[in-house]
Amino acid sequence: MRQLVVSLALVLAMPALADTLKLQENAPDKYVVEKGDTLWDISGRFLKDPWRWPQIWNLNREEVRNPHWIYPGDTIFLDRSGKEPRLALVKGGTPTVKLSPGVRASDIGSDAIQPIPMRVIHPFLSQPRVVPKDAFDDAPFILGSNEERVVLGAGDDAFATGGKRGVTRWNVLRPGKELKDPETGEVLGYEAEYLGDARTLAEGAPQKIRITQSAQEILPKDKLVEASDSTTFEFIPHAPENAINGRIVSAYGGMSDSGRYQTVVLNRGANDGLEPGHVLAVFREGKAITLSKDERDRMTWVARQSGDVPEGGAWLYNDVRCLNQNSKVTYDQATEIRNTFRSTCLANDSDRAVKLPDARSGLVMVYRVFDRVSYALIMESQGPVYLLDQVRNP
Repeated sequence: MRQLVVSLALVLAMPALADTLKLQENAPDKYVVEKGDTLWDISGRFLKDPWRWPQIWNLNREEVRNPHWIYPGDTIFLDRSGKEPRLALVKGGTPTVKLSPGVRASDIGSDAIQPIPMRVIHPFLSQPRVVPKDAFDDAPFILGSNEERVVLGAGDDAFATGGKRGVTRWNVLRPGKELKDPETGEVLGYEAEYLGDARTLAEGAPQKIRITQSAQEILPKDKLVEASDSTTFEFIPHAPENAINGRIVSAYGGMSDSGRYQTVVLNRGANDGLEPGHVLAVFREGKAITLSKDERDRMTWVARQSGDVPEGGAWLYNDVRCLNQNSKVTYDQATEIRNTFRSTCLANDSDRAVKLPDARSGLVMVYRVFDRVSYALIMESQGPVYLLDQVRNP
């Protein structure tokens, strides 16, 4: 079956998308779509900020939420003729599609190119969750089985305390670690560990259940929570409207560092204005460098100046890492020291350490949000993404 989708002018009225699109220096004039590509990856071949793919495709909101219009073998062309670059699609045997307004033809099928690799977030959309401390107090729990085994897995029958009448599909969960805000020490919630699925064979108290799927070993006392059918993820990638400054507080699986397409937990959530689709930049903490006494004396002197920088102080200009963003200086330039240099690079009287500026190390996209924390997928990384790395507006 073929579907015609009318492409209207871009209606994503978001401040971040009003900026000029910046192309990659080596952006190709065309690209043939391959199996396994995503819209993020394809747009990354053309854009320096691939999360802005709705803008370069000139999509309206409905098209973003139902992007089944690109397939392997299609050819994508870059149009540089207008004020903003645009991508156009050529399908097999059909003419190039007009950009705006226009019509795109697509086959509806499982081979359509996805916005992101949905397989990597699908298990997290309904399974792992963040809950209050007492969330499982009244939940049914597994009692055990009549078999000579303690550990249960897929295909095993067991008994559990009675649940809500009429509920027959369950997620098997185990209360997990607490998630603390590294800045305040406050407990943000508790991460529930997903163990598997179960269904009720016979209601009652106790009820008889069968483990239908197991991701980990299931034990007596593990909890049963009504299974959710919500596994869809509708999003528009965009920068948050308000300033976000948070940290990575957990990596799924307990790893100390993570890479592309892994899920991390942020200490910011709906209460802070986050929503699915928000894109954040990851920053690694700058290292602290210890100075020699001579260097310390020179920096202390420079930090106290507010007028011309005479001979002897200009050495600090060589360390461009200490400059504020967009600050430029020359050796003979008069400058306001504290407006030009990062405050962390200005020595104080307590030690001889200089903190280097934080380094941007990747991008994450939020896809599931709770009140005070959220799950985000690492979309790009220059090296590992570590626990306690900062996340800020891109």
